Amino acid sequence: MPGLSFSSKKKGRRQAVTEKPKPVAAQAVKDPLESFARSDFLESAGYYGTQATMLRSTTAQTGGLHLAIAEAPTSARGIFCGQDATTGWPVFHDEVTGYRIKTISSPNVVIIGDLGVGKSHFMKTWGVMRHLALGRRVVVIDKKMQATDQEDRDHEGEYAKLARTLGIEPIRFTGQVGGLKVNPLDPSITSSGTLAAGQTELLKAILAEIIQRPLNARESKALRVAHAAALERSEREQREPVINDVVHFLLSPDPKVVAQQRGSFTTSDYLEWGTDIGFALEECIDGDLKGLIDGPTSSEIRLNSGLTVFDISALPDNGPAVPVVMAIINTWVRNVIVQQKKIVPTLFCVEEGWHLVTGNFAKISQQNTKKSRGLAFGTATAYQHISDVPSDSPAIATIKEAGTVLLFKQARRDDAEQCQRLFGLHPALVETIMKLPQGCALLLIGSRPPIVLKAIGSELELELANTDSALHSRAQTGLDGQVLGAVEKEGAIA
Repeated sequence: MPGLSFSSKKKGRRQAVTEKPKPVAAQAVKDPLESFARSDFLESAGYYGTQATMLRSTTAQTGGLHLAIAEAPTSARGIFCGQDATTGWPVFHDEVTGYRIKTISSPNVVIIGDLGVGKSHFMKTWGVMRHLALGRRVVVIDKKMQATDQEDRDHEGEYAKLARTLGIEPIRFTGQVGGLKVNPLDPSITSSGTLAAGQTELLKAILAEIIQRPLNARESKALRVAHAAALERSEREQREPVINDVVHFLLSPDPKVVAQQRGSFTTSDYLEWGTDIGFALEECIDGDLKGLIDGPTSSEIRLNSGLTVFDISALPDNGPAVPVVMAIINTWVRNVIVQQKKIVPTLFCVEEGWHLVTGNFAKISQQNTKKSRGLAFGTATAYQHISDVPSDSPAIATIKEAGTVLLFKQARRDDAEQCQRLFGLHPALVETIMKLPQGCALLLIGSRPPIVLKAIGSELELELANTDSALHSRAQTGLDGQVLGAVEKEGAIA
């Protein structure tokens, strides 16, 4: 029988033993449809998975389903400026690269904005540190004074910390006896009159600034004759001419030099013509300009490093000292570059630039700016308001011709409207300029559409560009006058 077997144990007797049935392996039930290829009919019927009902449409209607991608505002060539606040694209640009790739025709930069909106931060990060990282030369005229928390150091310009971090000692003008001097008659400053303002133009501008009017024809002639006599005397004595030589020959004309001039005029005539300007120049040298231009150029003033900082923050805002020194340095830097065999791209940064573009030095600055294009020399000038520059100043044309313009916040409507008119912007951008957040600017690159730029800096850049340390001070003073506490160092855009 199935399931039974017999075995003999004792005396051959057979016993029936029941065997356990072997388990039968479970067989998977095969889907009969698996042997078939995937069917379009079953697909459409939803056998393989649920499917949404298809809709019929046209290419014209479905075009709107493709999300638009904004074009990058600039190419990837140039120095990183920040981020396009509208699209999020990174923005790259600088005056040297822009000139090379023909997006701008002028290497000059203009920065305009209210106090505390980010002009200085942008100038230090983009205009100084990032240019230096590419091996370019940067020259800074530092006008804004910054408090220092070091007891053994006087208050100084706001670029001093940045310069010393990079191992550069600022060149500081104090206008005091024994301080640094810059000589407008130094041959190294004005030796290339064809490519920059010459000594005669500088002397005329200095005198016009002192007497607050242009020189007339007779005064100009007396000045030229006195200048020629000063050069002849210094050459004879084998030394550098100084402005005191010009004063001397304005008040005591040299008969030999006078005899070489056209006409039958005498030394008495030249004395009469030059007496007023001679006394004015003498008085100013002994007063507002004392210790600044009344001697040979100090040996410390040299353009021998990638970064040069001229600290003029200690000079008085009123009077001729600041514009005179600015104009002389501006001319000197250009002539140094002309004399170099290998031209290094250079950016000349000026804070509080209205000193350079107002008064009698506006023509000097305009002349130097226009002639510097072929020298890979750009000027970055910062202003608070366009109204700082007189409407009849030659500098207005220079500002309009700048290849790169950054308009930071202008809270007053008339200032914003003036920017809109000067740079030919759409009237709707007036509101944009008035409402720009701190650290944001309207960037104009040549004739390209404006970009709302958000300036971005690293932690190191923020620390070195910080100009708010004085306002963040927690120092206190007691009734006895003792000062307690120290200046807190906090990175911030200013």
